[in-house]
Amino acid sequence: MMRRFAVATGILTSLAAGSALAQPCPAPGTASAPCTANCAEISVPNNLMVDKGATVAVPITFKQGADDGVAGKGNDEVAALAFTIGIPGTGSATPLVFDCTEGNLAAGAVTPGAGIADNFTVVVENAQCTNRNRCLCPGEGQTRDNFVNVVVYGPKTLPEQGPVEIPVLPDNGQIVQLTLRAPSDAASGDVALHVFAATDNGAPEKPQFAANLSIGDQAACDVTGDSSNVSRVTFVNGKVTVKGVLACVGDCNGNGSVSIGELISGVNIALGNALVSTCTAFDPNGNGTVSINELISGVNNALNGCPAEG
Repeated sequence: MMRRFAVATGILTSLAAGSALAQPCPAPGTASAPCTANCAEISVPNNLMVDKGATVAVPITFKQGADDGVAGKGNDEVAALAFTIGIPGTGSATPLVFDCTEGNLAAGAVTPGAGIADNFTVVVENAQCTNRNRCLCPGEGQTRDNFVNVVVYGPKTLPEQGPVEIPVLPDNGQIVQLTLRAPSDAASGDVALHVFAATDNGAPEKPQFAANLSIGDQAACDVTGDSSNVSRVTFVNGKVTVKGVLACVGDCNGNGSVSIGELISGVNIALGNALVSTCTAFDPNGNGTVSINELISGVNNALNGCPAEG
């Protein structure tokens, strides 16, 4: 059986000792069959673009399963996640990497979504190479991981006394953002961002130290799979296209020009009426916002055409 990364549900189990929801959990399934109905969902965008030497923001969203009518339990009240996203490539040929500072992830490399930041903790399990020779921020003689292990759980702050109230993740919202860089020597082309799960059946092959998707509910039960070995969660894999041309700010669909509709999308993002993920071409620096300067660049590209290849 493929190893499951169960840190999140383990944390929930220890916290639930003081919770009114604490109760024996049914044995989880092995999730050998994919979810087809009433699934919870993890999604990674598949239309992102980045120029060599630049960064790209990758928002990860989560959607709860359908209401099952049982309070505090099931994949409709997920309270913790543990998942791995593959970032293909190793060593100097790695097409996408995290920025690092002194052997750890740089500020802003992995950030909680706005809807969970106040009440949940996000941990990158393989950020540092402490007591091992591989991680996301390796030193001399160490190997850079081509995947990221992420754990999300709450509550962020424990009460000084009394029962622990385990929060449920917001439905259909951003849980975390990854900011990845395409090195200047990266190969052009598509880079798949794959969420690994037991239902992959080895295709694509999961890296040795990567983990399978795991979810825990408010009652601290592992609800990744059911008693019939069917997954309770599905996922939408992502893709980033590494380009070797100058960024064309505002070119949402990558057709080499900026339309009026795309300018309107940029304005809506700047005003907070739309997510950056709807048009990452308006966020060339990957900071998760659209500035006035970026809107002006988009207008100039609409009037004068996109920059020529560099």
